Amino acid sequence: MTMRLYGEHHVSNALAAAAVAHELGMSADEIARALSEAGSLSRWRMEVTERPDGVTVVNDAYNANPESMKAALRALVAMGKGRRTWAVLGKMAELGDEALAEHDAVGRLAVRLNVSKLVAVGGREAAWLQLGAYNEGSWGEESVHVSDAQAAVDLLRSELRPGDVVLVKASRSVGLESVAQALLETGAEGEVAAR
Repeated sequence: MTMRLYGEHHVSNALAAAAVAHELGMSADEIARALSEAGSLSRWRMEVTERPDGVTVVNDAYNANPESMKAALRALVAMGKGRRTWAVLGKMAELGDEALAEHDAVGRLAVRLNVSKLVAVGGREAAWLQLGAYNEGSWGEESVHVSDAQAAVDLLRSELRPGDVVLVKASRSVGLESVAQALLETGAEGEVAAR
């Protein structure tokens, strides 16, 4: 049996749940079955959809903080083995004085994990994401800063290829779920041509 949740960060949660279930008398088979049926309880949390053209869209736009951004990037890289990976990221809200350092760190991590392309969406904080990637060694067009969700959609529509994996993640206030939705509508319409 396989878990339906994506990301290594779910392993420790599953192990903790299994330990409690075992202590309460559930058999190993019952625990495995229950864990294989577990899913997300809210929308836009690591929702994985494969389009007909083979592009995989990971909509994790419900919310974002430094730890969830890092976990989502690691999940993207694991899902994208041998494929081009795109991290479409926006602002992490409510970080106070740590905002610059935390956005910079996420941009740098995208480069360290070898994400194929970082698309930083929005204002000042998104610029810090892109700058972190640039300072970590991103060159050319590996990282780009776009002004808003529509600019991100336009870029992705013109550059995505079958087989690509796209992560969309930001704080709720940014509204990046619209990017994921537009990508899924594009895939349904068959607008992306094989290159």
